[in-house]
Amino acid sequence: MKKYFISFVEEFIFNPKYQDHIAGRVEIYLRKSQYDIDELRFFTKKIKKFNRFRNKWDLEEVSESQLEKIRKIIAKEFNEIEE
Repeated sequence: MKKYFISFVEEFIFNPKYQDHIAGRVEIYLRKSQYDIDELRFFTKKIKKFNRFRNKWDLEEVSESQLEKIRKIIAKEFNEIEE
């Protein structure tokens, strides 16, 4: 069973219009990989909810099924598209 290590990296938002948002990426590593093999992007106003989610998963080793669950949560909950 593959295990993945995930790391949340917050990025600065330059546009003042989005100062009430949080943005960044989740880097995904294989155990023996020096470089990330994939990343998930996040952009959301749900800062408190996102911080609880990040605190649970940041710097954790996860299974493939857990990683898929994390992908779905980020896509549904923490990837808001501004029109």
